Amino acid sequence: MSAGARIARWLVPLVLLAAWLGIGGVLGPYAGKLGEVATNDQAAFLSQNAESTQVINAQRAFDQKETLPAVVVWTADDDARAQRLTAAQKEAASRSLRSLDGSPGTTGRASPALAAEDGRALRGVVQLRPDLGDELPNALERIEKAAAKVPGTTARLAGPAASQADLSDAFAGIDGILLGVALVTVLLILLLVYRSLLLPFVIIVGAVFALGLACAIVYALARP
Repeated sequence: MSAGARIARWLVPLVLLAAWLGIGGVLGPYAGKLGEVATNDQAAFLSQNAESTQVINAQRAFDQKETLPAVVVWTADDDARAQRLTAAQKEAASRSLRSLDGSPGTTGRASPALAAEDGRALRGVVQLRPDLGDELPNALERIEKAAAKVPGTTARLAGPAASQADLSDAFAGIDGILLGVALVTVLLILLLVYRSLLLPFVIIVGAVFALGLACAIVYALARP
């Protein structure tokens, strides 16, 4: 084998490897940017003069600002379950809700504390922004601390905000587990098919880099 052939034998794989690494490093982040150019607006797929488009545009005039309600429920302490809550406790609960107005994550004004029919519980609603994401637990913690200031009561959180936070905690880390299981499964299949230790990793890395390239192309085409 000539010297030129030996150089080409090593140079071509190195160039291809550098190219793929460049694509993965530079274009890979565009996979997370596709949400910026994607749309779920039904009117975007219809003509402007379609009746469905006109109805959708008319409905927007009636849209209200969406919120994520957090419901606060007060009951008497565990050793006094049958006790009716007093007017002073009701006023203290309303003050604790009013103290949350304007706090980070809230929107609008909180409701006053309302008594249950039997007088053994109070409830109030604090409106939170629906886009809090990872800040939702902090907002709920502030609500819980404010509600805990009512003497002689035990405060608990309920409603859509608390449910969303509980679901997030229940499924925390599951994406990484699913990704790991899928990666191990695919790797085992490739090892059995190709009977090689190196080739499966080359295929997986190549697929990841190809995905990054495809996402970058889609982003460039869809970007207005």
